Amino acid sequence: MSISVLVVEDAPDIRLMLTSFLTGEGMTAHGVATGAELRAGLATLRPDIVLLDINLPDADGIALARELRLGEQCGLIFVTSRDSEADMLSGLDAGGDDYVSKPINLRTLLARIRSVLRRTKEKVVTFDGWILDPVRRELFRPDGSMVKLTSGEFNILVALASHMTQPLSRDFLLDVISNRDPREISEHTVDNLIVRLRRKMQLDGAPAPITTVRGVGYALVPQQS
Repeated sequence: MSISVLVVEDAPDIRLMLTSFLTGEGMTAHGVATGAELRAGLATLRPDIVLLDINLPDADGIALARELRLGEQCGLIFVTSRDSEADMLSGLDAGGDDYVSKPINLRTLLARIRSVLRRTKEKVVTFDGWILDPVRRELFRPDGSMVKLTSGEFNILVALASHMTQPLSRDFLLDVISNRDPREISEHTVDNLIVRLRRKMQLDGAPAPITTVRGVGYALVPQQS
Protein backbone atom coordinates (compact mmCIF):
# COMPACT_ATOMS: atom_id res chain seq x y z
CA MET A 1 0.00 0.00 0.00
CA SER A 2 1.38 3.40 -0.98
CA ILE A 3 2.25 5.91 1.70
CA SER A 4 0.14 9.07 1.43
CA VAL A 5 1.94 12.37 2.05
CA LEU A 6 0.26 15.77 2.20
CA VAL A 7 2.69 18.62 1.50
CA VAL A 8 1.52 21.97 2.89
CA GLU A 9 3.77 24.59 1.29
CA ASP A 10 2.81 27.95 -0.19
CA ALA A 11 5.92 28.30 -2.41
CA PRO A 12 4.95 26.60 -5.72
CA ASP A 13 8.50 25.58 -6.65
CA ILE A 14 9.19 23.92 -3.30
CA ARG A 15 5.77 22.26 -3.26
CA LEU A 16 6.33 20.81 -6.74
CA MET A 17 9.86 19.70 -5.84
CA LEU A 18 8.63 17.81 -2.78
CA THR A 19 5.60 16.18 -4.38
CA SER A 20 7.59 15.14 -7.46
CA PHE A 21 10.42 13.69 -5.39
CA LEU A 22 8.12 11.74 -3.07
CA THR A 23 6.07 10.44 -6.01
CA GLY A 24 9.32 9.23 -7.55
CA GLU A 25 10.03 7.36 -4.31
CA GLY A 26 6.78 5.41 -4.65
CA MET A 27 4.61 7.52 -2.36
CA THR A 28 1.31 9.23 -3.12
CA ALA A 29 2.04 12.92 -2.64
CA HIS A 30 -0.46 15.78 -2.75
CA GLY A 31 0.42 19.45 -2.43
CA VAL A 32 -1.65 22.28 -0.96
CA ALA A 33 -0.75 25.92 -0.34
CA THR A 34 -2.88 27.10 2.60
CA GLY A 35 -4.24 26.12 5.97
CA ALA A 36 -7.75 26.02 4.52
CA GLU A 37 -6.62 23.52 1.88
CA LEU A 38 -4.94 21.46 4.60
CA ARG A 39 -8.25 21.18 6.46
CA ALA A 40 -9.98 19.98 3.29
CA GLY A 41 -7.14 17.60 2.46
CA LEU A 42 -7.26 15.91 5.85
CA ALA A 43 -10.89 14.98 5.28
CA THR A 44 -10.47 13.60 1.77
CA LEU A 45 -6.90 12.27 1.59
CA ARG A 46 -6.36 10.81 5.08
CA PRO A 47 -2.55 11.19 4.83
CA ASP A 48 -0.05 9.02 6.66
CA ILE A 49 2.35 11.98 6.91
CA VAL A 50 1.88 15.75 6.70
CA LEU A 51 4.83 17.97 5.77
CA LEU A 52 3.85 21.35 7.16
CA ASP A 53 5.36 24.77 6.55
CA ILE A 54 4.94 27.24 9.42
CA ASN A 55 4.62 30.48 7.45
CA LEU A 56 1.40 29.94 5.53
CA PRO A 57 -0.51 32.81 3.90
CA ASP A 58 -3.64 32.23 6.02
CA ALA A 59 -2.31 30.58 9.16
CA ASP A 60 0.62 29.88 11.45
CA GLY A 61 1.51 26.21 10.96
CA ILE A 62 2.35 25.59 14.61
CA ALA A 63 -0.93 27.06 15.82
CA LEU A 64 -2.79 25.14 13.12
CA ALA A 65 -1.16 21.84 14.07
CA ARG A 66 -2.13 22.40 17.69
CA GLU A 67 -5.70 23.36 16.83
CA LEU A 68 -6.24 20.37 14.52
CA ARG A 69 -4.26 17.98 16.76
CA LEU A 70 -2.43 16.87 13.65
CA GLY A 71 0.11 14.81 15.56
CA GLU A 72 -2.70 12.57 16.80
CA GLN A 73 -4.11 12.00 13.32
CA CYS A 74 -0.96 11.21 11.36
CA GLY A 75 2.79 11.66 11.25
CA LEU A 76 3.73 15.34 11.30
CA ILE A 77 6.99 16.89 10.13
CA PHE A 78 7.46 20.65 10.09
CA VAL A 79 9.44 21.80 7.05
CA THR A 80 10.27 25.45 7.44
CA SER A 81 12.83 28.24 7.13
CA ARG A 82 12.37 29.07 10.82
CA ASP A 83 15.28 27.18 12.31
CA SER A 84 15.80 28.52 15.83
CA GLU A 85 15.74 26.21 18.83
CA ALA A 86 12.67 28.00 20.20
CA ASP A 87 10.76 27.40 16.97
CA MET A 88 11.78 23.74 16.92
CA LEU A 89 10.62 23.18 20.50
CA SER A 90 7.33 24.94 19.74
CA GLY A 91 6.80 22.66 16.75
CA LEU A 92 7.51 19.53 18.77
CA ASP A 93 5.27 20.75 21.58
CA ALA A 94 2.49 21.26 19.02
CA GLY A 95 2.60 17.59 18.10
CA GLY A 96 5.36 17.43 15.50
CA ASP A 97 7.28 14.19 15.15
CA ASP A 98 10.20 15.99 13.52
CA TYR A 99 11.33 19.42 12.43
CA VAL A 100 13.33 19.94 9.24
CA SER A 101 14.75 23.35 8.36
CA LYS A 102 15.19 24.73 4.86
CA PRO A 103 17.04 24.48 2.54
CA ILE A 104 15.76 20.93 2.24
CA ASN A 105 18.00 17.93 1.71
CA LEU A 106 15.59 15.58 -0.04
CA ARG A 107 17.36 12.35 0.92
CA THR A 108 17.49 13.43 4.57
CA LEU A 109 13.81 14.32 4.48
CA LEU A 110 12.98 10.91 3.00
CA ALA A 111 14.90 9.20 5.79
CA ARG A 112 12.99 11.20 8.38
CA ILE A 113 9.64 10.34 6.81
CA ARG A 114 10.55 6.66 6.96
CA SER A 115 11.70 7.04 10.56
CA VAL A 116 8.34 8.52 11.58
CA LEU A 117 6.52 5.69 9.80
CA ARG A 118 8.66 3.07 11.58
CA ARG A 119 7.69 4.50 14.95
CA THR A 120 4.04 3.75 14.25
CA LYS A 121 4.89 0.05 13.94
CA GLU A 122 6.80 -0.31 17.20
CA LYS A 123 5.40 -2.55 19.93
CA VAL A 124 4.32 -1.65 23.45
CA VAL A 125 7.24 -1.41 25.89
CA THR A 126 6.94 -2.01 29.65
CA PHE A 127 9.43 -1.19 32.40
CA ASP A 128 9.03 -0.81 36.18
CA GLY A 129 5.25 -0.95 35.72
CA TRP A 130 5.26 1.82 33.12
CA ILE A 131 3.57 1.16 29.75
CA LEU A 132 4.87 2.95 26.66
CA ASP A 133 2.75 2.58 23.52
CA PRO A 134 4.56 4.03 20.47
CA VAL A 135 1.59 3.38 18.16
CA ARG A 136 -0.97 5.26 20.24
CA ARG A 137 1.79 7.59 21.46
CA GLU A 138 0.80 7.15 25.08
CA LEU A 139 2.67 6.65 28.36
CA PHE A 140 0.95 5.16 31.40
CA ARG A 141 2.14 5.21 35.00
CA PRO A 142 2.17 1.97 37.03
CA ASP A 143 -1.17 3.05 38.56
CA GLY A 144 -2.72 3.21 35.09
CA SER A 145 -2.94 6.99 34.77
CA MET A 146 -1.68 8.56 31.56
CA VAL A 147 1.21 11.02 31.37
CA LYS A 148 0.80 13.86 28.90
CA LEU A 149 4.00 14.22 26.87
CA THR A 150 4.96 16.53 24.05
CA SER A 151 6.12 14.89 20.83
CA GLY A 152 9.73 15.80 21.56
CA GLU A 153 9.59 14.22 25.01
CA PHE A 154 7.80 11.16 23.66
CA ASN A 155 10.22 10.60 20.79
CA ILE A 156 13.22 10.78 23.12
CA LEU A 157 11.59 8.31 25.52
CA VAL A 158 10.84 5.90 22.64
CA ALA A 159 14.48 6.12 21.52
CA LEU A 160 15.74 5.42 25.05
CA ALA A 161 13.28 2.54 25.49
CA SER A 162 14.30 1.05 22.14
CA HIS A 163 17.90 0.86 23.41
CA MET A 164 17.07 -0.18 26.98
CA THR A 165 20.02 0.39 29.37
CA GLN A 166 22.27 1.40 26.43
CA PRO A 167 23.50 5.01 26.71
CA LEU A 168 22.52 7.27 23.82
CA SER A 169 24.48 10.40 23.04
CA ARG A 170 22.95 13.86 22.93
CA ASP A 171 23.83 13.96 19.23
CA PHE A 172 21.85 10.76 18.63
CA LEU A 173 18.84 12.01 20.59
CA LEU A 174 18.94 15.39 18.88
CA ASP A 175 18.88 13.57 15.56
CA VAL A 176 15.82 11.64 16.77
CA ILE A 177 13.79 14.80 17.29
CA SER A 178 14.97 16.93 14.39
CA ASN A 179 17.57 17.58 11.78
CA ARG A 180 20.40 19.42 13.47
CA ASP A 181 21.69 22.80 12.36
CA PRO A 182 24.69 23.39 14.62
CA ARG A 183 24.50 27.12 13.93
CA GLU A 184 21.14 27.45 15.65
CA ILE A 185 20.35 24.33 17.69
CA SER A 186 22.46 22.94 20.50
CA GLU A 187 22.62 19.82 22.62
CA HIS A 188 20.84 21.82 25.33
CA THR A 189 17.64 21.07 23.40
CA VAL A 190 17.96 17.43 24.46
CA ASP A 191 18.92 18.39 28.02
CA ASN A 192 15.82 20.57 28.32
CA LEU A 193 13.55 17.79 27.06
CA ILE A 194 15.17 15.27 29.42
CA VAL A 195 14.60 17.60 32.39
CA ARG A 196 10.92 17.93 31.48
CA LEU A 197 10.59 14.18 30.90
CA ARG A 198 12.18 13.33 34.26
CA ARG A 199 9.87 15.76 36.03
CA LYS A 200 6.80 14.14 34.51
CA MET A 201 8.02 10.61 35.33
CA GLN A 202 8.71 11.15 39.04
CA LEU A 203 6.69 8.86 41.30
CA ASP A 204 6.17 9.81 44.94
CA GLY A 205 9.45 11.68 44.95
CA ALA A 206 11.38 8.79 43.39
CA PRO A 207 13.44 9.86 40.38
CA ALA A 208 12.58 8.84 36.85
CA PRO A 209 14.54 5.84 35.50
CA ILE A 210 16.52 8.04 33.10
CA THR A 211 20.19 8.03 33.99
CA THR A 212 22.86 10.52 32.97
CA VAL A 213 25.92 8.70 31.67
CA ARG A 214 28.85 11.06 32.11
CA GLY A 215 30.67 11.80 28.89
CA VAL A 216 28.08 9.94 26.80
CA GLY A 217 24.48 11.04 27.25
CA TYR A 218 21.41 9.35 28.72
CA ALA A 219 20.03 5.85 29.25
CA LEU A 220 16.73 4.35 30.38
CA VAL A 221 17.67 1.99 33.23
CA PRO A 222 14.68 0.27 34.91
CA GLN A 223 15.09 -0.79 38.52
CA GLN A 224 13.33 -4.11 38.02
CA SER A 225 14.84 -6.77 35.78
